[in-house]
Amino acid sequence: MNGFPQRPTLADVARAAGVSTVTVSRVVEGSDKVAAKTVARVHDAMEQIGYFGNAAATQLVSGRASSIGIVTSNSSDYGYASTIQGIESAARDADMAVLISVIEGADPASVRKAVATVASHGLGGVIVMDFDEGAHVVLPAIPAYIPVVSATSPAEGSGVARPYVFMDEYVGGKLAATHLIEQGHRSIFVLAPPDTRPAERRSLGIFDALTEARLPYYPVARAADWQPASGYAGANELLDSFGDRVTAIACANDQVALGAVRAILDRGLRVPDDISIIGFDDHPLAAFAVPQLTTIAQDFEALGRLSFAHLHSLMEGRDLPAVRDVQPQLVVRSSTSHPHPTRGFG
Repeated sequence: MNGFPQRPTLADVARAAGVSTVTVSRVVEGSDKVAAKTVARVHDAMEQIGYFGNAAATQLVSGRASSIGIVTSNSSDYGYASTIQGIESAARDADMAVLISVIEGADPASVRKAVATVASHGLGGVIVMDFDEGAHVVLPAIPAYIPVVSATSPAEGSGVARPYVFMDEYVGGKLAATHLIEQGHRSIFVLAPPDTRPAERRSLGIFDALTEARLPYYPVARAADWQPASGYAGANELLDSFGDRVTAIACANDQVALGAVRAILDRGLRVPDDISIIGFDDHPLAAFAVPQLTTIAQDFEALGRLSFAHLHSLMEGRDLPAVRDVQPQLVVRSSTSHPHPTRGFG
């Protein structure tokens, strides 16, 4: 025994209100067969003893889901947290609760644990934030009887046929490269995201923009993760390999970009006078960095709301919304400028 009182039941409410459990059930279900005075008495009893119902039981009776699940490998980093916030906000508007299951790894035991969490709670549906390896693995493992929406487009050849929404990161990559090209840069380097599955579309957009401008592209440095330390290491890798030929670096995200800025400053160089830096995501810190980061803004909250809209339609058997992508925007600040005349490939 843990020393806490037992959770109140329908029978406890019935005793407190002086009515039958059948009457309490009808009140919980919103039946119009109970007199208004009795309904008020039952609600007063619920308030007094702290009875908040049983969502799973109510769902069985009503046939309507009262909660959904989110499966993610991260709940604290900016993009993840903002997407979750968007999902939760949309779910609240639909009078639904949200259960979050955090994947602990991509191994079979972790995947089974994550799937068991969402499959055992009688959820109306699940949104998988398919941003990285763990989510890639868990998505096809969720049983077919559970409505699922992925927050990222599936990898080619994955065999996963679940509905999905996505950030158009390819367009974001093209916006980043086009901005640097318009600034006059001809030797643009990529400090790429850590994950390559699904196809890493931020870098692909950059490379296609370079190709369209008839400019070459060079071996990428791939960040180990999304954190500043990886940006620091990646920028040093590029500078060690290519030296003063580097005039601009397009970074995986803003945190990686902040690490790259520090690496450049530690070498006695300046941003953007010697090397321009552009980030991705428009993290809240981007506008307060020194220099302020030019970046590609992604509306993660909108992605979360769009994910829920698709899932809710799926749960109710309605046609899915026609829109399934969130478009990025270029935000120009002070970390990019024209290339230094003595740097680059000439």
